[in-house]
Amino acid sequence: MVTTSWWEGTRLVAGRSLSDGARSKTVRITTLILLLIGMGVVFLPRVLGGDQPTYTLATIGPASPAVEAQLDAAGQAAQFGVEYLAAADAPAVEVAVREGDATVGLADTTMFVRSDAPGAFPVLVAQAVVAEESAGMMLDAGLTAEQIGQLASVPPPEQVEVGPVQDEGRAAVGFIVGIILYMGIMFSGQAIAMNVGMEKSTRIAEVLLAVLRPSQILVGNVIGIGIQTLAQLLVLAVPIVVALTVAEGGLDLPSVAAGDIGLGVAWFIIGFVVYAFLFASTAALVDKITEVGSAIMPVTILLVLSYVGAVVMVPMGPNSPLSITMSMFPLTAPMAMPIRWASGVAPVWQLALSMGLAIATAGLLAWFSSRVYQRALVVTGRRLKLREVIHEQA
Repeated sequence: MVTTSWWEGTRLVAGRSLSDGARSKTVRITTLILLLIGMGVVFLPRVLGGDQPTYTLATIGPASPAVEAQLDAAGQAAQFGVEYLAAADAPAVEVAVREGDATVGLADTTMFVRSDAPGAFPVLVAQAVVAEESAGMMLDAGLTAEQIGQLASVPPPEQVEVGPVQDEGRAAVGFIVGIILYMGIMFSGQAIAMNVGMEKSTRIAEVLLAVLRPSQILVGNVIGIGIQTLAQLLVLAVPIVVALTVAEGGLDLPSVAAGDIGLGVAWFIIGFVVYAFLFASTAALVDKITEVGSAIMPVTILLVLSYVGAVVMVPMGPNSPLSITMSMFPLTAPMAMPIRWASGVAPVWQLALSMGLAIATAGLLAWFSSRVYQRALVVTGRRLKLREVIHEQA
C-alpha cells in the first residue's frame, strides 16, 4: 500500500542510492582518481610545456651574420631556438652532426643533416643560404643594398589553415568530452542495472513495493546514481573549466572550450536519462543477478556502437551526412553532437533540435521503461523476455 506522495517516495529511493554510493569504497576511489586527472590536465602542461625546441647549426668558423639573422627571425616567429657551433673544417662539421652536437652542418656548398632532424629546420637553413647567395649575386649585378632589402622584405602570401574543423584545440576538447560522456553513461548505466538486478534477486524490491510504486523505485534509482555520476564528472571537469576561464598561459586551448565542457555536462544528463531507463528495464527482466550482464548486452552494444561511430566518423567529416544523422538521432546524439559542435561547423538550430529530440525520447523511454519495470518487478522465479512484458502491457 502506498503511504507517501510520488515525489517523496522517489526522493527517499534516490537518497538511499546516494548513501549507498557514498559508503562505497569503489566510488570514493573513482572520485579521487577523477579529481587527480582533472588537476593533472591543468598542471601538467605548465610543468612539461615550458621548454621550446632548440636546434644547432654547425659551420666552418662563425656563421654568416645574414644566415644568423634569418634563422633567428624564423625561430622567434615559430617559437624555437637556434644555437651556433663553430668548427675547424668540413670533416669537423660532419662529425658534429653525426655525433649529435649539431642538427645541421654547413661546409661550403655542402649541408650535413642528421637523419632524425626535423624536416623544417634544414629547409630554413637552406633558404637562408640561398637568400645570402642571391643577395651577393644581386650586388654583383648592380643592385643597391636598399633595393636588395626591398626585395627581401616582400612578404609571403598569408597562410590560412583549412581543415574539417575550425579550431583543432577546441575539437580536441570535444573529442575528450565525447569519451568522458561515453564512460560516464556506460558506468552509471551498468551500476543502475546491477542495482535493479540485486534488488529483484534479493527480494528487496518486493519489500519496497509494499510502500512505493514501481515507478518511484525506478526513477529514484536513476536519479540517485545519476547525481552520483554527475558529481564525479564535475570533480573531473571543474578544475579544467576554471583553468580555461581564469588562467593565462596555462592550457593552450580556446576559451570557448569551457562552454563546450559545460554543454557536455548537459549532454551527459540527457544521454544518461536516455540509456539509464533502458539499462534499468532490461535488468528488471532477470531473476538472478548473474544474468544482468547478458540481459543488458543489447543496450551495451548499442551504446558502444554509438560511441565508436561518434569518435571515429564525426572527426573525419563533421558535416558529412552520416555525422549529421548521428548528431541528430536521439540514441547517438549524446556522444556525436558534443564532438560535432566542438568542431565549430554545427549550426545552432541543429544543436537545439538535437537536444529537443533527445529530451523527448528520454521522456518516452522513461514512460515505456516504467511500464516494463512495473510488470517485470513482480514476476519472479524465471527470466522474462521483453516481448512478454510488451504483450502484457498491450
